Amino acid sequence: MKKSNLEKHLVACPHCGKQVLDHFTQCPHCKGELTPSGYTGKHDIKAQQKIRTVLFVILLAVALFVLFVLPNITNP
Repeated sequence: MKKSNLEKHLVACPHCGKQVLDHFTQCPHCKGELTPSGYTGKHDIKAQQKIRTVLFVILLAVALFVLFVLPNITNP
């Protein structure tokens, strides 16, 4: 039987035994402290690098357009 995406991230709280998500730092049921284990943040760094690269390319394209194409359109 295949687990759903949510079920993959459920763990038992060591204090009360109820199911909580693996990235929680505090149990919503008993307020006990939890050690997050599911989310590491590595994907965010890669995503941020991709976003920066794409934004840099777009900014460069706009700058080149403004410097080289726009003056030729306004002053034929």
